[in-house]
Amino acid sequence: MVSGRLPAGGGLVEFNWTPLPLIPSPRVRPGTGSPEVAPTPFAAIDLSAMSGSPVGIRSPLRFALVGAGSMGANHVRVLNLDPQCRLVEVIDINPAAARTLAETCGSGFSDSIDSVDGIDAAIIASSTDSHFESAQAFLEAGIPTFVEKPIATSIDLVQRLIDISASTGTPLMCGFVERFNPVVATSKQLINDDIFHIRTQRQSPPPGRYSSNAVWDLLIHDLDLVLGYFGPGACASLSAVGFKDKSTSSLESAEATFELHGAIASTMCSRLWQRKVRNIQIATASTVLELDLVRQTLTIYRNIAQEQFIGGAMIYRSATTMDVPFVRHAGEPLALQLQHFIELIRGTVDPVQERTSILAPHALAEAIVALCE
Repeated sequence: MVSGRLPAGGGLVEFNWTPLPLIPSPRVRPGTGSPEVAPTPFAAIDLSAMSGSPVGIRSPLRFALVGAGSMGANHVRVLNLDPQCRLVEVIDINPAAARTLAETCGSGFSDSIDSVDGIDAAIIASSTDSHFESAQAFLEAGIPTFVEKPIATSIDLVQRLIDISASTGTPLMCGFVERFNPVVATSKQLINDDIFHIRTQRQSPPPGRYSSNAVWDLLIHDLDLVLGYFGPGACASLSAVGFKDKSTSSLESAEATFELHGAIASTMCSRLWQRKVRNIQIATASTVLELDLVRQTLTIYRNIAQEQFIGGAMIYRSATTMDVPFVRHAGEPLALQLQHFIELIRGTVDPVQERTSILAPHALAEAIVALCE
């Protein structure tokens, strides 16, 4: 278990998390689950009539999808390709959008989750501010729930959902899809020394629409990945700066640096870039690994010689090898993520480890946003 300490209001916020090896890797050490506590009462939609069939019995699993936007459409696509799944209902506050997406897969549609019945699992891909209410309703009804990141933009609300998941014994998963990027898994297998510096870049052109700032929208992915590269240790010395769009006052670019397990982590994100960038650089004593998460490529650099010659003029020469290892592509990350959720539903993935991996990236993101305000 990892103990984290983040500045908040002049003090420190302490939390624990367990790095979760969602794709097997010898570099990631599994931890233990945190104590299960009763949930804090909170108003919820009445779904007392909703009940899923015993998991592991019905096949294909019957899914409900909340959110008919672009991310919801991606989930529909991978659900349609998986014979283990059947999408039975698309829910969106815009009934026309729900109907249009439902027609692509022959499912039902509605504008409210309180009409859903007889499902085995739910996927929530609606606007961020609606995640908590929907997730709470499904979890309290005993429905395994997948929620796109961020689960909420408040760690108090994230913790409440974790508590409900624990008290009801209902699986909860967050959409950290980069965990399933094959280049990330390959890099973990090739790191043989301690990491002393990890640097991430995640930039995109301005989005057409969004429901949270750039830290919650983009940077949280890299915060999750950075935490996943390290074993037990303390997160400290957090600093961050941000840039707000003058017309919207929204935090659109941010950089954050912190210390983790004696190493430096430098992370940056922007939604004002002119091209899509998803890069990670990892430095150890013997290698530098460069990951391109978009192209799913990995390059390893090793410096093998440095020489100086003095003969009339000083000449410096350095030699570095470059290795491009094979990256096994087991499938699209979104489809691999769905497969992991199915395994969580069927009980072949530890639900305690799953839920305890959720809080830390959210806590770190919240602390970074506070420093950028």
